[in-house]
Amino acid sequence: MPSTLPIWTPEILAGPVIQTIAFAIVIAAAAWLAFVGLVCAVRPKFALAQLGKMGSNWPIQIGEHGLRGLAGAALILRADHTKAPEIFTVAGWFVLLTSIAILILPRHWHHGYAQWWAGHLPAGLVRWMAAPSLLAAGLVIYAAV
Repeated sequence: MPSTLPIWTPEILAGPVIQTIAFAIVIAAAAWLAFVGLVCAVRPKFALAQLGKMGSNWPIQIGEHGLRGLAGAALILRADHTKAPEIFTVAGWFVLLTSIAILILPRHWHHGYAQWWAGHLPAGLVRWMAAPSLLAAGLVIYAAV
């Protein structure tokens, strides 16, 4: 009898419980992306102010990239059950690995980068950026269902 429980076997990862959780996380992430798109469309200056806060302290940093990494892992786990498995796999790994990288790098780098963009993006452009965000959210939901 093995000394550890086989928690991460391919059979368990492909099982209904993990797949249901991964599906729910993918849908929640797409809904969040749609919400952010709506905020950018309706209140672009507010969206820029929030962007400038990213990485400003550890709770924000961990919250942002912990949830982002979780969404990336869910994309990877759910990929084989979607209409676009290759895209979900590549996007999931990109999201997961870049979240890990940002968490490893000094937090002030991330905050400085966010502040730079928040100070340089015009509100009108942020309003236009809502459309690709909403489109991406819809495509993720469509491909995941």
